[in-house]
Amino acid sequence: MISLSFNTTGQGTEFCLEKNGQSYFLETEFSKHSETFFPLLDDFLRNHKTKLEDIDVFGVCVGPGSFTGIRIGLSVAKMFAYVFQKPCVCVTSLEVLAYNIFDNLKVGEKVCSIINAGSQNLYYQIFRKDGNSLTSLTSPKVCSFSQFSVIKEKLDSKIIYYDNDEKKYDIIELENYKQKFSAKSLLNATLSHIQNKKQLSYKEVMPIYLRVSQAEQLFIKDEIVITKGSEKDIESIIMLEGNADSDDLAWNEKAIKESFQNSNYKCFLAQTKNEVVGYVGVMDLGDEYEILRIIVSKKARAKGVGTKLLTHLFNIAKEEEKKSVVLEVNTLNYTAMLLYEKLGFCVVGNRKNYYHNKLDGLIMRKFLEE
Repeated sequence: MISLSFNTTGQGTEFCLEKNGQSYFLETEFSKHSETFFPLLDDFLRNHKTKLEDIDVFGVCVGPGSFTGIRIGLSVAKMFAYVFQKPCVCVTSLEVLAYNIFDNLKVGEKVCSIINAGSQNLYYQIFRKDGNSLTSLTSPKVCSFSQFSVIKEKLDSKIIYYDNDEKKYDIIELENYKQKFSAKSLLNATLSHIQNKKQLSYKEVMPIYLRVSQAEQLFIKDEIVITKGSEKDIESIIMLEGNADSDDLAWNEKAIKESFQNSNYKCFLAQTKNEVVGYVGVMDLGDEYEILRIIVSKKARAKGVGTKLLTHLFNIAKEEEKKSVVLEVNTLNYTAMLLYEKLGFCVVGNRKNYYHNKLDGLIMRKFLEE
């Protein structure tokens, strides 16, 4: 088998070629991807006597990271996969970083990778060493530096960070675990996905941006209005479910339609003038509401939309003389947990091995004031 993988999400470019048990690597520290990618790739393949049509699997780093770099890498991978009718393997930039210290981890030990996202934000993802590969315990997430300062205290894992600007990490007082992207780690991540049969068609290859670029950024200037949802809003809700994190299994159209057929189900939408940017779905249990779903579109996150949705729900619950609001959250979804704690939720229970990756689910409840 021959695999070719590349990473264009950082300052440089990494290529790796696995050919009949032999591994070949190429790394550049700085490159303008749009100008240097194809010349570098041509030389790399020529030096190792390989043609594109010889490749059996194309691996690509899908983000998060440089928006331009992600677009270039994905466009090339999808084009190659389409032209040569071969599968793709998608790895995250945070995963590539984590594989840098794979050999130093004990089985069962966790590692959290972080990358500076700009504007005092960072990306992070948590992994666990299971046998000969890393298991992703969370999807890639974005949070502020101040939020991560709190999250860091809860982590029972090593923290490694991409060394693109070390000084910017001073605020969160990290230990010296700085890393660079390496072609070898890219290869190890790719091979792990191949061995675990995580191959995709070119149509399934999607970028991980987590936030929109400055050129595309939607600043929600209009006042957000919270309205009660109904079956006419199903299409908008389906689109929002497409924004769900990968470790939070999205509801499909059938599940959404069935929820509205239950007389105890209620749904509230966060809307601007032009679109629905968030929703919360709850079940009326008599003296309390159980939150089943709460999703905010990626381009509207970190703008207070989740807080407005939940505050509106609390007000409705009080009007209806509910005693409490309850929800369940992944034990590693620290960003969500910080929000819930801020709004008065407390942990009241634990569902063991609730998630597919054997993580527990925390039950959190907010008691409403009289």
